[in-house]
Amino acid sequence: MDAAHTERDPLVVGMTRPLMMFGVTYSYFVVEGMTAAILFLMGNNLLYLLIIIPLHVLGVVLCKWDARFFDILFRVAQRARPVRNRPRHRCNLYLPH
Repeated sequence: MDAAHTERDPLVVGMTRPLMMFGVTYSYFVVEGMTAAILFLMGNNLLYLLIIIPLHVLGVVLCKWDARFFDILFRVAQRARPVRNRPRHRCNLYLPH
């Protein structure tokens, strides 16, 4: 059987795809919304909510490339090693005295 002539079952593709919301994964949609809300609350200006447009376009492009892109990115961020100076400062943050 030739690989170019295999059929793709839409049921299997739908079952393996992550939950999407307006073209991006649900987890990225939440992060994007929280980022816009935090910027709005910090800046006290309604125009800061427009940051959601370029963030969403970037998310749609990356999700078209790979639907699990943000899930993989979030997993890599969770498994990141602590900073090298953790024993000295007893935390993951460096604050010089």
